[in-house]
Amino acid sequence: MAEFQKIKIDTVTEVAYRHLRDLILTGYFLPGQWLRERELTELIGVSRTPIREALRTLEQDQLVIAESRRGFRIPVPTAKEIRDFYELRSELEGMAAAKAAQQGDAGRMAEILQALDTAQASLDHEEILQVIGLNNRFHDLVAMASGNQSLCDVLGKLRTKVNLFRVLSWSGRRERPGETLRQHRLIFAAIAEHSERRARSLAMDHILDSLPLVLAGLNAVQANH
Repeated sequence: MAEFQKIKIDTVTEVAYRHLRDLILTGYFLPGQWLRERELTELIGVSRTPIREALRTLEQDQLVIAESRRGFRIPVPTAKEIRDFYELRSELEGMAAAKAAQQGDAGRMAEILQALDTAQASLDHEEILQVIGLNNRFHDLVAMASGNQSLCDVLGKLRTKVNLFRVLSWSGRRERPGETLRQHRLIFAAIAEHSERRARSLAMDHILDSLPLVLAGLNAVQANH
């Protein structure tokens, strides 16, 4: 008897969760903004129950925070939290790039190049969600190319804050995704040339380059509250 593959049908809650997550990651909702259930039901077109369940899942993802009797809102980082985070991440990403250059894994290099080319195509078509996903994939692939699983795990745990802070650095700056991709290509070139020192330096500079933009975004958010 022939085997039939089961078709996975997404629940309404899963659809609501993905839709809300995408709206958060693309900056539709900004840090500090409250997410009102009634408004979300009208926006997404589902009932309150799946919206409520989706918000709880987003809370577990640390993309929203719950406040007693007030509901859910997008978290607002402090300037010190942002500076501390970028200082740490620059060191870790620099280490990942340097070790990737040292390892010289041809298979990983091909994957990274493919991710960069796909990101360019998505950017050309203004597919911002795909660009965000491929931005994350670039950093994930560099970490994997380092051959250090602990480093991959640590960087993976930072992903939520990376995504939230990106909203602050990309919001209102149409040129930023293109500049990010340009910097990614420079890092890739250094890795492909097995230049450990240059790969480390470019990766660290790339991360720290976003810091002033994130802080400016934070100031703009605070000024509007």
